[in-house]
Amino acid sequence: MIMKFLKVPRQEAEKTRRELMEADILSAEYAIFSEADFVFIPVKDGWKDFETVEMDAEKREPQLRSLSEALSGLLSEDEMEQLTTSFDIIGDVAIVEIPGSLQPKEKEIGDALLKVHKNLRSVFKKLGAMEGEYRVRKLQLVAGEDNTETAYREHGCQMKLDVSKVYFSVRLSHERGRIAELVKSGEKILALFAGVGPFPIVIAKKHPDAKITAVELNPDAVGYMKENISLNRLDNIEVLEGDAKDFEYKDFDRVIMPLPKSSEQFIGRAFDAVKEGGTIHFYSIVGNDAPFENAEKKIGERKFEVTGKRIVRPYSHDMVQVVLDLRKTQ
Repeated sequence: MIMKFLKVPRQEAEKTRRELMEADILSAEYAIFSEADFVFIPVKDGWKDFETVEMDAEKREPQLRSLSEALSGLLSEDEMEQLTTSFDIIGDVAIVEIPGSLQPKEKEIGDALLKVHKNLRSVFKKLGAMEGEYRVRKLQLVAGEDNTETAYREHGCQMKLDVSKVYFSVRLSHERGRIAELVKSGEKILALFAGVGPFPIVIAKKHPDAKITAVELNPDAVGYMKENISLNRLDNIEVLEGDAKDFEYKDFDRVIMPLPKSSEQFIGRAFDAVKEGGTIHFYSIVGNDAPFENAEKKIGERKFEVTGKRIVRPYSHDMVQVVLDLRKTQ
């Protein structure tokens, strides 16, 4: 299609573009491009003293702002209401939950995600809840490349992982940054259920003088954690492979327990491991009627003071994930 472009000297391009937008003369359906010392701006009409040239051009794809917008012409109103528009993006992989009634259109949903999020390479759907002692979830490719390994960046740290072989939550990113801010110089830290290492790595990167012990049962996660420690050039993390109950821990300043469904089974180990006055970060999934009280009940009769508490994220319509920051008082 033949389109009008304003030929503008490069040094005047940005000022002219703003003026064209205000005057409703800029044609947003076509891309701006540059050649040599000039910028060519698509316009509906001429403008001031600049030369207008006609060139063959194609309309650019519209910028889609949401999955709902991308699917507005493909799904009915009822289907749109069924679609879960919240999903996890880990590196260049998206993991989405697709209701059974929408599975015949899952390819369209996956393609829409790839269009909205240009950095994505693959879209997988959940085939069920997390299961097994390693807390992994079965996935099935919906769109893009059939590759479940990805690279993820957070708080200046790089991490590799395979979303089909290890547990990883992007929704704990704020918590990892928050706890790293709480750590004091030279602390001795125990990270239980460490996975591919996000908690210990974020802390170790910010506090190179900290001494961190990371415990993980899943051998695939242990392999990725060791690789991620090397990737981030860290030398202050010791990795222990095995069940958290199999090791003896003593004299730690801080213990991190990001296993929300069964952390209470290890709470005794955490209290044995931490010094008096030390901190335990206890994560739990509880009813949202009285979340913090429900979480405290899981700790039992041990002596502690709650120094911080927050709802980390919703879990279901009547459950939430919480964290309690506990100071051991005796």
